[in-house]
Amino acid sequence: MASSPTGAADDAPVVKAGCWFSASGHSVNQIDPTLFTHLYAGFAVVNKTPLEDSVITFPPNNEYIFQTFPESVQPHGNTHAHKVKALLSIGGPDSDETPNISEAIAYQVSDPNRRTTFIKKSIKLARKYNYDGLDLCWLYPSNGAYPNLLADFILFLNEWRLNVNEDKNKPKLLLTATVFHHPVIPSIDGNDFSYPIEALSRNMDWINVLATDFYTPSNSATKTGPVHAWLNPKEEKTCGSHGIGMWTEGSKIETKKLVLSLPFYGYEWTLEKLAEHAFFAPAKQGSKLPIEYRKIKADYLDKHKCPVVDGGEYVAAYLYSGATWIGFDDEQWISTKIKLAVLGMNLRGYFAWDVTADDDNHTLSNAGNWQHIYGFNNICI
Repeated sequence: MASSPTGAADDAPVVKAGCWFSASGHSVNQIDPTLFTHLYAGFAVVNKTPLEDSVITFPPNNEYIFQTFPESVQPHGNTHAHKVKALLSIGGPDSDETPNISEAIAYQVSDPNRRTTFIKKSIKLARKYNYDGLDLCWLYPSNGAYPNLLADFILFLNEWRLNVNEDKNKPKLLLTATVFHHPVIPSIDGNDFSYPIEALSRNMDWINVLATDFYTPSNSATKTGPVHAWLNPKEEKTCGSHGIGMWTEGSKIETKKLVLSLPFYGYEWTLEKLAEHAFFAPAKQGSKLPIEYRKIKADYLDKHKCPVVDGGEYVAAYLYSGATWIGFDDEQWISTKIKLAVLGMNLRGYFAWDVTADDDNHTLSNAGNWQHIYGFNNICI
């Protein structure tokens, strides 16, 4: 089992985390911080530059929100016994405003001088704005243009941890990474990228595993599917439990180092035949963009009273209204995934992606309440 400089895994505190996306357009004030132990601000932008001041920047339209995020997510009054820890997430998915983020991270990591600048800037930003930690959300590393990327990535992880450990400011910053649902990222040309599991385990406080998006309109254009399946009797490797199992296979990494991503969104298809609506029914692509749970709840569950169909053997759900078919996780399956992953597989906790996609009643966030799930509250920070 990999050793860790961050403390014994067996008594590691539970993580109940959520990520706020600046691109979502939702206010930080829509989060109920009493339901979380850690909240992420996503995402700081990575730029292809050797200059420290501009290598990592806040999105230009949301600079003030990022600067004040750690203060904004603290619970008010005496409703929560512990301070919520705020982490700055660096990278994230590409967007129209920030294209080629993955390539920019590879550019910074692949050169010793740029790597040092990148690390120093990340720590400087966290300390300046009172963040409790940093997250590398690299979606996703690829061997393409940088043949030595794996070795450089290992050096980056080692040096990031070393610089944080040597930082004289206290308390020590948390370091986390957000990763693909399996430890090997497949490539069209066969040049797959394998994560440096030992280096991640040794240097990160925990790792957020994006066990989501197994079936989307982009990768399953002609049929529906259990979008965020935890189990999959039909295609057993295409699900969250298999991904987590591959991360931990052969005790390569402690289970307490892993945090399960919980999706607060779904995807839409258009059914070919109204009478055929089960998983893997013939369908056409809907929007390739995810649909927030708040919209699913308002437009389909509340307004049209669409029933949620229980996909029990997949630990997934869907609804249909006419030819519209949407796969997503509701509160039942959010709670069930937490039971199966955190208790059943002894993971560190969970990570809501994206927390402001929840409805105004915080339905999915409340589904992760320990007292609701287990009948007791064992949260500690």
